[in-house]
Amino acid sequence: MTFLLFALGTTAVAFAVTVLTTPLVREFALSRSWTDVPDGLRKLHEQPTPSSGGIAIFAGVAVATALAAYVMPRLGLGGLGLAAPVVLGGVLMVGLGVIDDTRGLGFKSKLAVEVLVAYLLLHAGLRIDLSSLPFVGNNAFVGALYSIPLTILWVVGVMNAVNLIDGIDGLASGVAAIAFASMALAHGIAGDLSLVLIAVVFVGALAGFLIHNFNPASIFMGDSGSLFLGYALAVYTLSGPAHDQAFVTPILPLLALGLPLLDTSLSMVRRVVGRQAIMAPDHDHIHHRMSGLMPTRKAVVRLYAVSAGFGLLAVLADTAEGAGAFIAVGCAAALAAGLLIRLGYVRLPYAAPALRPVKGPVPDAAPAELPETRGLEADVLTDDLEPDAVGADGPEPHDLETAVACPETPEAEAPRRSSRPSFRLRRQPPPGSDVGARNPAREPYL
Repeated sequence: MTFLLFALGTTAVAFAVTVLTTPLVREFALSRSWTDVPDGLRKLHEQPTPSSGGIAIFAGVAVATALAAYVMPRLGLGGLGLAAPVVLGGVLMVGLGVIDDTRGLGFKSKLAVEVLVAYLLLHAGLRIDLSSLPFVGNNAFVGALYSIPLTILWVVGVMNAVNLIDGIDGLASGVAAIAFASMALAHGIAGDLSLVLIAVVFVGALAGFLIHNFNPASIFMGDSGSLFLGYALAVYTLSGPAHDQAFVTPILPLLALGLPLLDTSLSMVRRVVGRQAIMAPDHDHIHHRMSGLMPTRKAVVRLYAVSAGFGLLAVLADTAEGAGAFIAVGCAAALAAGLLIRLGYVRLPYAAPALRPVKGPVPDAAPAELPETRGLEADVLTDDLEPDAVGADGPEPHDLETAVACPETPEAEAPRRSSRPSFRLRRQPPPGSDVGARNPAREPYL
């Protein structure tokens, strides 16, 4: 009970500090013209909006964490165990983000600092543990040979994944809060109280920032927020204990961060296929497509639901026994596949082509009366029609210049077995000619 009350108190402190600090950061950013200007493509907001809101998030987390580190030993709750390199890395990422928000930095400069911060974590003893793999075992050299590059790749990848998903109001902060909450639940079930406390502090700070950042946002977190949150998530995932079943250990962070990692993977594949630079900006991310289908608020809530689904499956996989972890992973794969199909990244072979809406009423006219047909009429052929239903002499020459799809008439309807009709165009015979005459009693529907 003592820990629960203390955790709620520190969460409230992080929430209050962030809520009160964010307007101050906003006014300061406006006075210095630290604003993000919309461009109509990637930046979809309507007016210039202050950035560098990550400073307020960092302030809330820093105050609550310092308070917890001071009070916990006096209450007999242990300590947080934050190493100096870990704290230094967080400060560096916030500083890097502020410089990028205010002056702009190239990709190479940011990548160099991100790799440096990853090495700080290695110095603090945080790395991906591969000792459970059969070809590694207790061989420290072989373990370091694979563990060091994988750890650097993970830290840099998570930081950029959160940065890439920060594209519409409130998305990155909400997704990060859901990821922290799901991992806190998993660690709470396992009894790791210090990790639970750190996670709920971040949840409180992000909830306070969302009051100002949800659509319509009055301030953005900027790179100072996205890089700091990505760094914190990477550190948090590396700090967790190994699972009893070795293959389950990486499942929790991978599923908890399922949405940003999925979006980053899609971006890399898209740019490689399109022969673009890996870090070249575009406007085809998951949040861009989702916001193109519905209002921004609804799109953000839908993506919150997807992220919560990944988080719940992460908890189930971490706490399940035996085949339960594989079932959770399979459900997560199905969730990801459904999202990609819904947004049009993956097209099923039997799916009908997408139709574009037509502005204005459709004219109720026969194909022969439209000037665009140029003397052609269209017959819709289905598998239900007999061969002689299209003419006594069989099919006639095709003309593929124009296709006219005619509405079905209620007088003569025929069942279809195919949802993708083909079009056969036939030239209109000269007036008074009997060539190609059809039997009206057996006329196929138009």
